[in-house]
Amino acid sequence: MKSLALAKTVSDLDAQAQNTACLSALVLMESAGLQIFEAWKHELESHDRLVFLCGSGNNGGDALVAARYAWNAGYTNSLLVLLPKQGSPSYQQQRAIIQSYGFETLVWEPDQHTRVQDELNAAAWIVDGLFGTGLSGELCGDARLLVEFANASQAKKLAIDIPSGLGDEVPASSLHFHADLTVTMGLEKLAMFHPASRASCGRIVTVNPTFPPFLMEKAPSAALLCDRTKACIAPLASREYKNSRGHVAVFSLSEHYTGAARLAARACFFARSGLVTLYCDREVLPIAASEAPSLMVKTYEGQDLPSYDAILAGPGWGSGREALLQTLFGTGTPLVLDADGIRCYAHLLKQGMEISHGPLILTPHLGELKALCEAVSLPPEVLDTPRSFFSALEELSHRLHATLVVKSSLVHVASEKEKVIVIEGLNPSLGVGGSGDVLGGIIAALLAKLKDPVLCAVEGALIHQDAGRKAQLACGYYDSETLLNFVGKAVEEAEA
Repeated sequence: MKSLALAKTVSDLDAQAQNTACLSALVLMESAGLQIFEAWKHELESHDRLVFLCGSGNNGGDALVAARYAWNAGYTNSLLVLLPKQGSPSYQQQRAIIQSYGFETLVWEPDQHTRVQDELNAAAWIVDGLFGTGLSGELCGDARLLVEFANASQAKKLAIDIPSGLGDEVPASSLHFHADLTVTMGLEKLAMFHPASRASCGRIVTVNPTFPPFLMEKAPSAALLCDRTKACIAPLASREYKNSRGHVAVFSLSEHYTGAARLAARACFFARSGLVTLYCDREVLPIAASEAPSLMVKTYEGQDLPSYDAILAGPGWGSGREALLQTLFGTGTPLVLDADGIRCYAHLLKQGMEISHGPLILTPHLGELKALCEAVSLPPEVLDTPRSFFSALEELSHRLHATLVVKSSLVHVASEKEKVIVIEGLNPSLGVGGSGDVLGGIIAALLAKLKDPVLCAVEGALIHQDAGRKAQLACGYYDSETLLNFVGKAVEEAEA
């Protein structure tokens, strides 16, 4: 796992590098600019028009250094757009060096707006050096207009440290620079991993502008980024058979939503369950039994439940299942709650009910997450800024004594045991109806055998992501029935 840092942590790290390790701000800026260019140069063509947007702080200084190293390497078709502020001493020094080179320079003024817009539209690359991690509010004034112009351009875009407009305390939906590549300093930033901000960072490359390792190691972590793309689970022993591989009960099938149950139940098998029992409404029992010969299909009408290794509840439920959910909670069986089951739980919570339960994994998408927050009196806006989003996930997991698997273009796993874990997704082919039902089945199957909710949440999400990549490689775009066919292969490859 890699650490995700708050802006203040990186700011403190920079100050400690200067005060404790005696590295000057100018040295750090020079190293940062060089490493930005080194990470970027392989993307450049010799004739590319490069436009650098330079703020008056250290981020702008980094951009000036990167522009100079690009010039030294032969990429001289460049324009510097400078904000008309005095700037930090290190920035002023870099600006003086740049002036000696004879760079084409344009100071941003109202009468230059049309010229700048035309230049941005004609650029091959736009480099964002307007703001770093010090932003405390939404973009405004000149910087806001520059970012609007840049985002409207078809040029490729590089962000230095973090796209301008993103910040720990800034709503992620606010205007911000949309980068194809972000070269970030020292540690990856929490603000880049909100569901509404990650795509705007593009490919992220982390470089170290000579921060000493003994300081980096002490930097506190705000969250964790999973640095694996493959799951890792112990293989089944050669003596395993259907009863020892885990028995999952799926409470899913209603008259109006038949597909979710089939997908979830079949995913359990592909993720190594030996037995799966499907509980459905009486009206669809004959259809369910005929369509799913591998399943044991039953109805639940208040009878005592047998012992299961795990339960998956919610996909295709519809509304009005509160009494059933309370019964399932009461068994103490490890439970994965998805879809309508989450909204049902939110309804119980909103009534002020405190419900005891066994190990619990909730798999909400962002709309269901909002419903859970409202149910426990967390205001919806708590999900807006990166810092409050991560804090809300931690608070929810503690209040509900549950592991959360929050589904978006990323996966956020929150638990009572450790900091929020982010799993990179960024595979839009997985954004198809039924994909979440498949994920629920995978996690339930793992929970039946492995028992540890956090382990099952992380490894299940990685298996789901890997299956999506395999399906996309084989098929391009696909439906969730097709996705199922790649789950078993992803699980097999995950076996250590």
